[in-house]
Amino acid sequence: MKKNVFYSCVIAAMIILLVYGSIYGSSLKTSELNQKIAEISSLQHSISSKISQAKDMREQLKQQTEELTEEIKEEKERIQIASFQKAIQNPRINNDLKLIQKLLGYITRLNEKISYFMIGNETLNFYFQQVQDDLLMIKTLNDLEVDKLIAQINSVLDEYVLETNKPMFDVNDAPLHDTEKIWNEIIN
Repeated sequence: MKKNVFYSCVIAAMIILLVYGSIYGSSLKTSELNQKIAEISSLQHSISSKISQAKDMREQLKQQTEELTEEIKEEKERIQIASFQKAIQNPRINNDLKLIQKLLGYITRLNEKISYFMIGNETLNFYFQQVQDDLLMIKTLNDLEVDKLIAQINSVLDEYVLETNKPMFDVNDAPLHDTEKIWNEIIN
């Protein structure tokens, strides 16, 4: 009889440990997942800010390109230039064409960065939803599934946090459009 009571006490203690252990474990996982939600939200705010900043910069560069294009058209009409070869002999037109060339390269890089950040935001939205779903099912998930999700989120967070702290693009890496092609687009 004493053995049965002893075994019953041991079994009851083990059940209590298992229940409290799983509650404690799910509490830790819930805390980790809530932390990831906060990190994702913060990064999404930074990314949205970068997208807005890039779009503003792009619009300013487009405006400058339009102004230079008008200047080229006016100069072309003023001195009656018909060919590209004669146009680049004019210092003002040549300079404006080179400026437009650089501005178009910068716009290209900004478009790439905007696209990159928009993809990042979509990826973060996916993980945000997954974390919210997992929080609802935390008791049924095993630790490996939660750890795998957290590792995936950390990887994305690391990549995009690094990118949000960099300049939008390297001006020395911007592609240069052909000035003759720019000239032909302006005069047509």
